[in-house]
Amino acid sequence: MIFVDRDSVDEQGMPIRPSEDWFASASEATDDAIAEGGDHEVDDAIYAHAEVRMALKKLFNNKCVYCEWQPTGGSDWDVEHFRPKGRVAESEHHPGYYWLAYEWTNLYLACTHCNQRRKDKPLWDEPEELPAAGKADQFPLEDETTRAMSHHDDIDVEMTLLIDPCFDDPADYLGFDVHGDIFSLEDNPYGEESIRVFHLDRRRLRNLRRKAIAAAMFAFGAMKKFETNGQHEAAADFRSQLDSFQAADSQFAAAARYVERDPDAFGIG
Repeated sequence: MIFVDRDSVDEQGMPIRPSEDWFASASEATDDAIAEGGDHEVDDAIYAHAEVRMALKKLFNNKCVYCEWQPTGGSDWDVEHFRPKGRVAESEHHPGYYWLAYEWTNLYLACTHCNQRRKDKPLWDEPEELPAAGKADQFPLEDETTRAMSHHDDIDVEMTLLIDPCFDDPADYLGFDVHGDIFSLEDNPYGEESIRVFHLDRRRLRNLRRKAIAAAMFAFGAMKKFETNGQHEAAADFRSQLDSFQAADSQFAAAARYVERDPDAFGIG
């Protein structure tokens, strides 16, 4: 997970967001949602409109905003509501954040493994099937009394426990090891809950991160070696390679960045 600026622009300087026509439709739908409250049936033709998907894919570099995996082939994306639209797992009587169902800043691009409850299926070397996990309608708070229950309440007072990659810098909360495992820095609760809710510790994801970390370790180690030997041109080549692994549009950029951030942890300090 890396920080993403929702005010980003494309290569031509155009804001990465749906058209004004979409925002007008979303505003009308929001008015309906507020009038109907918890009885509102959320219209996925609006919140998951092609313009929304197109903008989210560009904004989030064609990666899941949570795990940074880039689905391939026939895999598709979920348009994910950071604050759940229909119900909230932690609050039995909560109607869901119906008033945010069409709010652009509440819409994210997520893979089905992070956004839906999926089992961590067996691997040849790890044949045990692990329980289902994934965000679904979870949205934990540090203090449940701060939860906004309707459009009359202020969501800014909610004491949230999930890392919001468009507001927080995930690098402040999450770390990685040489095996590809993810962990919460200094056992902070934001990292712990984000790993649990988004299922960021699933095994196939761990294995993919391990490869990205190994590549970053090699590039970083070679760069430092050539720098020490005064071979600056060769060092620059590996610096460029490392930069490509850490780029926002690369899979598992957060893990590659962590290698350079804490090289001692990987034995290459």
